[in-house]
Amino acid sequence: MKINLSNYLTTGEFAALVGVTKHTLFHYDSIGIFSPEIKKENDYRYYHIFQVETFYVITSLKELGMSLKEIKVYLDTRTPERFITLLEKQQEDIDQQLEHLLAMKQLISNKIKVTKDFYKADITALTHKNYPEELLLVTTALPSSDDRSFSESFSNHMKYCNTFGITSPYAVGQILDRKNAELGDCFSYHYYYTTIKSSPPGANIFEKKAGTYLTAYHTQGYDTIDETYKRILHYAKENKLMLDNYFFEEVIIDELSVKGYQNFIVLLSIRIQT
Repeated sequence: MKINLSNYLTTGEFAALVGVTKHTLFHYDSIGIFSPEIKKENDYRYYHIFQVETFYVITSLKELGMSLKEIKVYLDTRTPERFITLLEKQQEDIDQQLEHLLAMKQLISNKIKVTKDFYKADITALTHKNYPEELLLVTTALPSSDDRSFSESFSNHMKYCNTFGITSPYAVGQILDRKNAELGDCFSYHYYYTTIKSSPPGANIFEKKAGTYLTAYHTQGYDTIDETYKRILHYAKENKLMLDNYFFEEVIIDELSVKGYQNFIVLLSIRIQT
């Protein structure tokens, strides 16, 4: 029976119409997900014009994040009920992706802000700065002995954040007991922390109190950070300031913009008791 090909397209014509390469159509045919309606003995292939709609169904499902294997299974067993289930699952996945993207946007915005604030500030001065109350997700630091322990403490903290699905717009910081700073032991951290907006059930939380904090930038790398701790403690003693129990270290300029720990810029702060 002679077939009227007026409503059919060659592989090249169909590929051009839907905006893909002929190789894509050959691949889809080879895995059985989308084949031409007519295959002739001379290896000519013809797609019916109505197959455009089917092709765009596949494209839409790919955009929803489905693999070609998943799409084939779905197309072979599709029902309206399965379609609803599919869309509900994809909607949930998209919501999670949007939440992650918003967290990344906040991270970028905060990085821009703290970096600009640093370049506007008098980095040689000790300042009094008001902070609101903050919730910190904390993990206990390993005993300080070498760079390896710092890396392990940082890695353990990131893993702990991941268990709660936390992507914070703030850098990871350290908490140092004031008594350690007074003894000159400025690397025996008590906690590693991440600032969060709300407390996940079961998480280790440290409540950073609102108040006026004595702050100073350290610009000479971690090896000499004890000098800035001494400056803060000396200033507090001279001005008869009662300091709280914990120092907070926040890295302002880090590996994202400079190379090596020796070039990091760190903001130290400690609450002034009233």
